[in-house]
Amino acid sequence: MNFFNCLIMKLSKTDFKEYLICPKCLWLKKKRPDEYIEGEFSEFLKKLIKDGYEVEEYFKKFFPSGILVANKEGAALETKELIAKKATIFQATFKTADGIFAKIDVLQLDQETQKWNLYEVKSGSSIKTDLFHNHMKDIAFQKNVIEKSGIEIGKSFLVHLNSEYIRNGEIDLNALFVFNEVSDDIAKIEKETKAEISQALELLQRDDVVTAGCGCIYASSGQRCDCFSIFNPEVPEYSTAHIFQKKKLRMLVDDEIFYPRDVPDDFKATEPQRTRIELQQSGVPKIDKQAVRNTLAKLVYPLYFFDYETFGKPVPLLDGYKTSQQLVFQYSLHVLQEDGGLEHFEYLADDLAHATSGLLESMRANIGPVGTAIVWYEPFEKGRNVELMKLHPEEKEFLKDLNSRVFDLMKVFKKDYLHPEFLGSASIKKVLPVLVPELSYKELDIQNGTMAIEAWGRTIFENVETDVKEKIRKNLLKYCELDTLAMVKILEKLKEV
Repeated sequence: MNFFNCLIMKLSKTDFKEYLICPKCLWLKKKRPDEYIEGEFSEFLKKLIKDGYEVEEYFKKFFPSGILVANKEGAALETKELIAKKATIFQATFKTADGIFAKIDVLQLDQETQKWNLYEVKSGSSIKTDLFHNHMKDIAFQKNVIEKSGIEIGKSFLVHLNSEYIRNGEIDLNALFVFNEVSDDIAKIEKETKAEISQALELLQRDDVVTAGCGCIYASSGQRCDCFSIFNPEVPEYSTAHIFQKKKLRMLVDDEIFYPRDVPDDFKATEPQRTRIELQQSGVPKIDKQAVRNTLAKLVYPLYFFDYETFGKPVPLLDGYKTSQQLVFQYSLHVLQEDGGLEHFEYLADDLAHATSGLLESMRANIGPVGTAIVWYEPFEKGRNVELMKLHPEEKEFLKDLNSRVFDLMKVFKKDYLHPEFLGSASIKKVLPVLVPELSYKELDIQNGTMAIEAWGRTIFENVETDVKEKIRKNLLKYCELDTLAMVKILEKLKEV
């Protein structure tokens, strides 16, 4: 192994987390980056990292004399010099001879024990031990790197946000953060973590691996690595992993049954699971026409199709908001009269401070006291309305009444209108292309909620030029309008049943 390869094949904390999910996927990312395609997990990690940086800036205020390691090229050397000075260090950087690399949020010398305390800061509001977060392995990895560098760790702390904190004026740091000493927990997994690090390093020294299959083939659809389709090309987009999990999924995979249509009739399945299998076997929609008609008969005109877009930060931006609470910055409303008349109303905030007050003023003007309010996935819109009641108590009765009139159109597609091309989902992104193919999000510059959040954030927090800001606003309005127009058109299709 030459020095150049050692540098290229370093193992960072993020690499290690990816290794724990799927070793082969990490190998492909590091050894054949041109073949690697970023997927949902990569985007998930990017968001965690971005949110983490923002939270760290607040956490640093606990250590006013702390020094940031800012020299990227000489970060490890600068860290060594600061340790010699016994300074409190932000982003202390360590590299070991065998290629392990880590940056530490805060490293502080305990004056009594003369050992160093490690602080890992998370943007969430709890300790998470699932495969995709793995907070304890985070710290165990860092502790291993630090101690391999000759520094003795005393206590390890995992710090996260307080889920009950509500902003009232300046940020109260003591109320914002929760400190958890996890030294004993880390000690319990230290040996296991060291072994996993060694295995990861050994893997990265290989010039080749068997690319046929990976361990994720036994995982349910939401727990797969980004490289799944590369290693498992025989598994279809919609597979038995979308219907079964754990022991039952393993049985099917071992029998090389990946297509739902191939599941044997005598295979033990629940009624909903069997329905999804039969849909794929028949290729024919399953529609309870009478149930659909009964549902439509209960709707009260005019119909108000409405949809929110929201923006959130881990640390509350405004008074009255909890940690990670969403701020509603936009809504779209289509109003359908019984005679077929259709009007569209919309609101898009252009600042933070007046976002919700302006939105509620517009909603009150355009939503009357009679008529069903139609949404897609009611917990979201109704949940935001409950939060808005607390922020704007003067609008409580209006919002409470609105919530009492909500009908969730998605429920029809969970039970009464099932289609094989929905691929087991009731998401509007799956239903719309099947029932109303002429409407498509693919033609828009903003195609999903995540893109909408990022776009609106640019107009508020970045100094973008006026013409760019106007273009973003137009794109946001088009996207949100399509959400409610899609519901109107889907309802029209249901009327044909």
